[in-house]
Amino acid sequence: MSKNSSSLVKGTLGGVAVVMLAGCQAMSGASSGGASIVGSTDGKLVIGERSRGELTTQSPLNFKDGSRYQAYSLSLQEGDLIEIEVDGSVENVVSLYDDQNDLLISASPLRFRADQSGDYAVVISGLTADSYGPFNIRSKSMELNDTGVLTVPGSTMGWLQMEPRTYELTVETAGAYQIDMLSDDFDTMLVLQGPNGYHTEDDDGGMDYNASIGDMLEPGEYTLTATSYEQSAGLFSIEISSLDIEITETDTLEVNSEINGWMRSSPNSYTLNIAEEGVYQLDMRSTSMDSVLAIEGPDGFYAEDDDGGDNYNSRITETFKPGVYQVTARSYEENGGIYTLSVQRR
Repeated sequence: MSKNSSSLVKGTLGGVAVVMLAGCQAMSGASSGGASIVGSTDGKLVIGERSRGELTTQSPLNFKDGSRYQAYSLSLQEGDLIEIEVDGSVENVVSLYDDQNDLLISASPLRFRADQSGDYAVVISGLTADSYGPFNIRSKSMELNDTGVLTVPGSTMGWLQMEPRTYELTVETAGAYQIDMLSDDFDTMLVLQGPNGYHTEDDDGGMDYNASIGDMLEPGEYTLTATSYEQSAGLFSIEISSLDIEITETDTLEVNSEINGWMRSSPNSYTLNIAEEGVYQLDMRSTSMDSVLAIEGPDGFYAEDDDGGDNYNSRITETFKPGVYQVTARSYEENGGIYTLSVQRR
């Protein structure tokens, strides 16, 4: 699944992006006459300094849709990592071009790492032909602390340039661990490999469709691969922590109680004894996998749920008659992880 990103176009850095956005490809003068967009700018942006502008009826015209635009020159050095954000009363699209008139990225906020030193053009376009008004441009340089080695607990911030990024992780103590990969620029994906053939991966297990792995890990050396589901580029962070969770060693569920469970890939089964008829609620919650619950019981009773609970967790609310029920907890994507299972009488 692809998450909803704030980026209007997810990174296709280093080449021409195919963009279906108002006013990004049909600007008067620069694109129609073959002149350089960088050489046709109206002002200069300096990273870290705030700039102001305004789209009016006197601003240059985008022939494609009748919107207006303002262009600024920007000088970058190889390796510079920047963020540009535009706010104000006018609905806008922010685009970055190189000196060959190639569109590198359109996004809000716009984040970009320069592969080479040179001059670029930042273009603020109205979203529609009726988009007019003042705006403010805020920009900043960003520093990364990406060393390729992860510690527990710890965090790192990195930049993904299309290719996967790999990290070394040493687990010294057996226990439960949580690994999250967060990004506003692309759909994150994590793959963790370790001792004795250990392998698990996740795409959308965390909040806002970010990748998250929560699992019981044995001591040893692990390799964590951070990548994008759509092979995109952008800024990301990785956070690792140990979890204070004690796995409940049982195959029996009790009414009005909860347990912590853990599975690798195969489903876990539990016995539930219902003494009195009534409405009961079963919840399976997990931050590391897409939980699925199923329950079967007397007289052919069967119920199943995937996303009926909070944050797409599983929830079954039904009237149960007295008897013995079998509850099955599993992952929708057949991956493993830590979860909490609870039964409450309503």
